[in-house]
Amino acid sequence: MDLNLLSTLVAVGRTGSFTAAAKRLGVDKSRVSRSIRALEEELGTPLLHRTTRVVRLTAEGVALVARVTPLLGELEQAVRLVPDQLAAPEGEVVVTATPDVGRALLAPVLATFRVQYPAVRVRVRLEQALVDLVRDEVDLALRVGKPGPGSVVARKLGELTAGFFAAPAYLARRGVPTSLEALASHEGLWPLPAPGQRSFSVRPLEREPAQAAVDCEDFGLLAAVARAGGGVAVLPTFLASQDVAVGSLMRVLPAVSLAGAPLFLVSRPTSSLPPRVSALRTFLLERLRLT
Repeated sequence: MDLNLLSTLVAVGRTGSFTAAAKRLGVDKSRVSRSIRALEEELGTPLLHRTTRVVRLTAEGVALVARVTPLLGELEQAVRLVPDQLAAPEGEVVVTATPDVGRALLAPVLATFRVQYPAVRVRVRLEQALVDLVRDEVDLALRVGKPGPGSVVARKLGELTAGFFAAPAYLARRGVPTSLEALASHEGLWPLPAPGQRSFSVRPLEREPAQAAVDCEDFGLLAAVARAGGGVAVLPTFLASQDVAVGSLMRVLPAVSLAGAPLFLVSRPTSSLPPRVSALRTFLLERLRLT
């Protein structure tokens, strides 16, 4: 069997579109359609439901994609290893992180990495969702809280802490809260904590935390609202540190630290990493070590 047919099916299943799959694979749309028909004929079963608006996998197609995706990933990884083993680290490394961690911790060190390894390109995916390294073709992940499922290697970089921050102009206008109870009379900027969540959450501090005026999971947005004088924000200290240094934010209730969360660098088993991925992994372990 031509393995390209399976790769085409996986691409169509992920994108839900012949056009998008063709763009992803770098081939004509007609070639994608022919490949799917050839695979269906070879297997003797329909793999896609086709309508004028959408293309989706049949039950047989879902089962086949689930089985072959990790196998194709391993084959692609083996092929990518060949040039890396013959030369200095080069090629692309895909890294995923939450938007806050990516912008505040990862971005500042990437320029130095590129100076040391100019032949290694870094593609950064900023997303809140937890990705599967094999299925989503990701090499490294910076994860907050838990390493995530699967057979991954996780190295703890340290603990991220959080506190309360507000703009000097806001505090001059509304006053500086001197207790947690006083936050109830202020504009609160923090995410609604999920049941059982402790990291970066006001719930462990009060039986019923003050309701947020602005509720958002993106701490970057909350920091922007706080800088504009919108209220008292719960922010990870690594994210607020630069604003504190330049005076655009001040720490409120400095004696209060919210429950933090561990930061992990996650990869596939290190024995299977190509040199370009190992180079970035080693670099991040050295540069992002939190004390």
